[in-house]
Amino acid sequence: MQAATRGGLKRLAGGAAIAVATVATVTMTMPATASAATVLPPEVNASSSGNSITMSIKNPNPLWTLTGCQAFVVNAADVPAVVANPTKLLDPGVVVYPNVSNPLTLFGALPGQTVNSTTQDIPTGLYGVVGGCVALLDLMHPVIDEPQVMQVGLLPGGSSDGSSALSFGS
Repeated sequence: MQAATRGGLKRLAGGAAIAVATVATVTMTMPATASAATVLPPEVNASSSGNSITMSIKNPNPLWTLTGCQAFVVNAADVPAVVANPTKLLDPGVVVYPNVSNPLTLFGALPGQTVNSTTQDIPTGLYGVVGGCVALLDLMHPVIDEPQVMQVGLLPGGSSDGSSALSFGS
């Protein structure tokens, strides 16, 4: 009977070792699998009229990515810093619209949605419209689209106001 018990314990120990190795392998590969999910940038269209900017943002990400997208109006002078490091969108004073002190505003368009919005009473000046998407499970790595420059209101020496969507270039 002792031989059968020893054999059973060996099989149990062997099975436990295999289970531990399997769990360790799955655990080690999970971060790689999770980070392999690529967040796509949003599709943003914007136009200005008077002191308003109208934006349309489409979130092209699949539902399982838990990704939210938003269109941001930023001061034109801050656009290069945002392009270099999209987390700058969270810095105070960079974003004119929306109020990024509320994290829920980062998820304006859920996966597969298109959201339209108009921001009014923007002071006269040059602004960048930047679309950004971020995965709920990876908030520190947003992905942005190519910014557009918007002229809002009549600038000194300007000949017109209204829609002025220009690419910032690369």
